[in-house]
Amino acid sequence: MNGWVVGASGAWGRAVALELIRRGWDVTALGRHDVPELAAWAARQGGRWRHRPLDLMSPDLETLDGTPYALFLCAAATEGSRASLVQANYLGPAAVITEVAGRMSAAGGGRIGVFVGQNARLGLRGLGDYSAGQGALWTWCEAFQAEPDRYPGVTMTRVIPPRTASPTQRYLSETSGHSAKLSPPKAAPLVSAVLAGRRSAGRRPLGAALSMLLR
Repeated sequence: MNGWVVGASGAWGRAVALELIRRGWDVTALGRHDVPELAAWAARQGGRWRHRPLDLMSPDLETLDGTPYALFLCAAATEGSRASLVQANYLGPAAVITEVAGRMSAAGGGRIGVFVGQNARLGLRGLGDYSAGQGALWTWCEAFQAEPDRYPGVTMTRVIPPRTASPTQRYLSETSGHSAKLSPPKAAPLVSAVLAGRRSAGRRPLGAALSMLLR
C-alpha cells in the first residue's frame, strides 16, 4: 500500500510515517524537507521511501506523480503574516486534498486524514491568525464530508491529536499562556481510524474546549 504524508518532518507527521512503515507501507513524504532517518529506517524494513518537494504556500500539484491509497495531512505553519498563515494552514492543504481526492476517486477510492490542533476550535490569546487558518480547514473538511458523492470511494477523517512535545506546541503554549499535559505521539490508533474511514478521531472538540476552560 502507498501512503502520502504531508509534513513528515514534524512530530505527528514523523509518527504517522513511522507507523505506516511498521505496517509495511510504501511512504511518500511531501514537504520542503526530507527525513533521512525515516528513509534509512524504511530501507532497513524493506520498504520504499520517497520525498517529493511540496510547499503549501504555492503547491505545484502537477509535479506529484501517482495516486496514494491514503493521504495524511499533518503540516501546520506557525510563523508569517496573516495571509501566509491562511495560505499555509487552509488554502494550500485544501488544494492538495482536492487534487488527491479526485485522483483517489478515479482510482477506485482512498482514505484521507487531516490533522488539526485543538486550537482550531478555540480562540486563544495571541493565536487568532494561526487558529483561523486551522479552523477554516476544519470547517472546510466538515463540508467535504457532507458531500460523499462528490468523490465516490473516498473517506475523510478529521483528527485532533493529543498534545505532544514539539516546536509547534512550545509556540502555542508560550504564545497563549496555557500550559498543557503532553503525551508522546502515538499514531497507531489515529492511523487505524483514518484507514477505517471514520469521520473523526483523537480528541473531541468539546472535550478539548472544556479542558482548556478548567485550567
